[in-house]
Amino acid sequence: MDSNSKDFNLNSTNIILMVWNKRKLLMWIGVIAFVVSIFASFLIKPMFKATAIVYAPITSQVSKELLTEPVHGGLTSFGQSEESEQILQVLSSNTLRDIVIKKLNLMPLWGINPNEKYAKHKTYGIFGENVKFRPTQFSSVEVEVMDATPAMSAKIANTIVQVEDSLMLSIKAQVSQKSLLLVEDQLKQCEQELQSIEDSLSRVMSNGVINLQVQTQEFFRTYAKMVAKNDVAAIKALDKKMEPLKKYGSKYTRLIDEIDLKVKELSLLNESRRIARIEASQKIPSSFVVDWATVPDKKAYPKKSIVVILSTLSALFFAAASLIVVDFFKKTVKE
Repeated sequence: MDSNSKDFNLNSTNIILMVWNKRKLLMWIGVIAFVVSIFASFLIKPMFKATAIVYAPITSQVSKELLTEPVHGGLTSFGQSEESEQILQVLSSNTLRDIVIKKLNLMPLWGINPNEKYAKHKTYGIFGENVKFRPTQFSSVEVEVMDATPAMSAKIANTIVQVEDSLMLSIKAQVSQKSLLLVEDQLKQCEQELQSIEDSLSRVMSNGVINLQVQTQEFFRTYAKMVAKNDVAAIKALDKKMEPLKKYGSKYTRLIDEIDLKVKELSLLNESRRIARIEASQKIPSSFVVDWATVPDKKAYPKKSIVVILSTLSALFFAAASLIVVDFFKKTVKE
């Protein structure tokens, strides 16, 4: 029995002869499968595909692009893989999915009762099957939507693109607004510190130190003349007038330097506030829409010819395999 079984398994000629002997049966199976698959292809719900393509711009600070001379190309240059991944992250977020489902009222459209059990889970499942996001080889992002209604497939795709842009702007605005508050706090603190330094300088100047460099130069020039004249009284008077410069001169110099630094810091903070205000209020789109989705005029699924061919070939294959297995077991039992 083992020898016969082995010969049966290894001898392909026997298999071919067995299939040939059953050719009429296989032919009828093929015809039936062909007819059934044709009817089945008409029962499959047709689906239409709409596609939108977007590019992300190079990540840059919009305000700096607008304020810097000459204007750089960041606002109008396409981003690379990093920027595409950011768009994909937003497109794949639950927030975007919930907004699109609610905005287009997709639950009733897909035959789901919002009040039924697991309604949200079912809706998410259909959304995940019908909506696909994928990066392309050109660093863009493709939004593909399948739906039974041509117009709705395009509407869903375009709505997704619009919501993505809105969410990206919202995320950037949140960061920019917090940055603006931080800069304004620092600016207020810097103004207070500058005012304190200026008050200290005013007190020093009230003691006679008006312009240390000019006063010192004038003092030594006059002092040299008095020494040349050997005017002792004038020299003593000059020494007395020099006391405030000796006492407050170093403090005056330090305060002047601190004021210069604070003024520069204040100027930088004012520029930062200006930039932050532009960032917080910007309405510039966060992505370039290369192709908006258009209403498809031809169904994408199912391909009836492919369904019929694959179904018929599958039926013939499984029928032939079943006949081989049955014949093998018959011979095995007989042996």
